[in-house]
Amino acid sequence: MSLNGDAFGSLAALFTTGNGGEGQAARTTDGPTLGAVTTVLVGNLPVMAGLWTTQFADAVARIAGPTALVRFERDDVTIELLRADGRQVPPAGPAAVSRWLPRAASTVRRWLICVPAETSPAEVLAAGQEILLMTGADEAAVTGAYLRLKYLADEGINAGTPIERVGLVIVGATTEQAAHAAARLGDAARSFLGVDVETVACLPRIERVESSARATYPAEECPPIAQFTRELQSARVGASHRFDADLPAASLVMHTEAAAVEPKFPSMPQPFTSRQEPLAHGDSAMDTTHAPHTPHAAPHTPHPAPARTAPAFAALPVAELPLKLVPLLRGLRALGISCPMAPDIELALDDERRMHIVGRADQLARVRTARTWAAMHRELLGMAFAELKDGFEVRERILLGDAREAISLHGTGVLLDVLVVAETPNGRVHVVVPLNDPTTCG
Repeated sequence: MSLNGDAFGSLAALFTTGNGGEGQAARTTDGPTLGAVTTVLVGNLPVMAGLWTTQFADAVARIAGPTALVRFERDDVTIELLRADGRQVPPAGPAAVSRWLPRAASTVRRWLICVPAETSPAEVLAAGQEILLMTGADEAAVTGAYLRLKYLADEGINAGTPIERVGLVIVGATTEQAAHAAARLGDAARSFLGVDVETVACLPRIERVESSARATYPAEECPPIAQFTRELQSARVGASHRFDADLPAASLVMHTEAAAVEPKFPSMPQPFTSRQEPLAHGDSAMDTTHAPHTPHAAPHTPHPAPARTAPAFAALPVAELPLKLVPLLRGLRALGISCPMAPDIELALDDERRMHIVGRADQLARVRTARTWAAMHRELLGMAFAELKDGFEVRERILLGDAREAISLHGTGVLLDVLVVAETPNGRVHVVVPLNDPTTCG
């Protein structure tokens, strides 16, 4: 399904930012979270529904990594990948989507299955996934949202599986308008239907999104909604997700008006100052092939071991990361500039003229903000830096102080390194150890 450029301009003008979204801030909430597969019931939305569903999928992808948006419509099915680092969807053809799912399930972290408002409640519940309702905030939209919740609640009771919770995404409204609409809908649903409605996100405007691939398939070539979710679930079970058992649900992004929010970020850790534990900088950092290991214990002997016997080695988590991360990473040099929206994220170049965007374990969203900024200003960066003149590849990189922090970042497409304290015969040193590479980062 294609979008006409004139239609986009005329219908979306009131909801788009004039500067590609730079004037709108985003922050992570501590409230509702999103599971791996979610059914999105699309209600009454301002402008074009497809624009808002893509906007929401992109917001999820900023936090959770590669995200698939699957839109079931009357005559076709559209699949779009957001922030998926070049991954592709299959060309149209009989059963192409079903054959693609096992491969996609191993790398796509979140799946949003969008169904139109007229979809029967039985079909929505048959999908067997967490349910989100996406709606506008005007009177007609709120009324329509309540009626859809009532149909779902009635069907759940009739089927013997009553629903207890539905997530809510409100679009095209200010924070105050969204809060008012959510309160009205939530009070009515709780009082008359026994359903808790939790606001997941508010998207006031349409911004630029980072779409990696998109294709539309005839409905007859794709499995119907319930069968699709079953095939997806089977593919996910069969996929290799080493860390999924410990992977927390992704906190969603709450978009608010720029004037109404002042994003607050954790204070930066202080630089490491212990003289007994020098940092292994740049070229002096050890490679993983030279990482210290614990030798097998020597057989018991009544005589003391010689003084020069190799001691045991250990790698310990660092207490806190230094202020600057780029000097710790071999082969990188600082670019000397920063993204205005994420000034604490470091930009660097490697020997092959690739840009590395470097942050900490809790800064994935800000790393991706810096990546979007770099992509939007590619031409200006090329004018400022000769190495970037002919275009450049961007790599997201997270430096960890504890390898356990990698659990929630597994499969997000980010390069992961861990800084550890290594006990050596000459004392303690800091060593940067890579945990993955571009082919295994997801």
